[in-house]
Amino acid sequence: MVTPSWRDLRPETAVSGEVSGTTRYIDIFQVRQLHTLQRPLTETAYEMAFLISSQVMELYFGLLCHELARARREVVADDVPATLRTLRRSVGHLRALEATWESYADMTPLDWNPIKAKLGKGEASSVHSYMFRHLAFLLGQKSPEMLEPHRSTPLIHQGLHEALSAPSLYDEVLALLQRRGLSLPDSAVHRDFAEPYVARPEVEAAWVRVYHDESFADLRELGEALTQVADRFHRWTDAHLTVTMRTFGAKPGYAHTPAVGWLRDRLEQVVFPELWSARTTM
Repeated sequence: MVTPSWRDLRPETAVSGEVSGTTRYIDIFQVRQLHTLQRPLTETAYEMAFLISSQVMELYFGLLCHELARARREVVADDVPATLRTLRRSVGHLRALEATWESYADMTPLDWNPIKAKLGKGEASSVHSYMFRHLAFLLGQKSPEMLEPHRSTPLIHQGLHEALSAPSLYDEVLALLQRRGLSLPDSAVHRDFAEPYVARPEVEAAWVRVYHDESFADLRELGEALTQVADRFHRWTDAHLTVTMRTFGAKPGYAHTPAVGWLRDRLEQVVFPELWSARTTM
């Protein structure tokens, strides 16, 4: 009898009796399933790294959505200490997310082209990562047009539409600042959450006061935790741009849009903008 290779140890083989036995570790972490989720389409050396790194990114997107949604609930409950713990965990997750690029950061166009040919012309674009879009919406990067790539998947489209219309983490933080007595215009707190956030000088002034007034020490800590989240998210986006420039060049991406140009535009969209602009006058 030929012993199955590690990649042949699919869940169904255990059921059929070809491979028997398991362990608690294998069951809890779904190890057999995990190792059957990579289906290379080419013989390119980097494809396994590309597939696994992309899958790991998707898992981290889901983890960050879980954590930042929790942080949003904690802000709504006025529980700043719990929010700080959640945001600090999230910073660690973002560091790990950024590191996923390292597995194929040195891939060249000659390595990438065979993989891209199998992915199709935009059919398997990263723009279809609905979990990343949930994460971007949670962070306040609202863009109604980003629902369009998901129109062919109704359940995902509906979920994203709900996320687009819900307050972001930053929206709830601004509501918290207003509840704590800081002067914020109602237009900053009560608005159409599906529309992109527009930075306001009054919000910037509120953050400046938070950083100068010791009675808002916990909010200052919250501001710094949010800044770390924004910083790490920016670093991941910057790494995405760099890897794309290295492997893709100026080739068109999804719907014939310039991939590098699109990523450069996304990089310019600052998360939690007044926390950055306020530093000029602190």
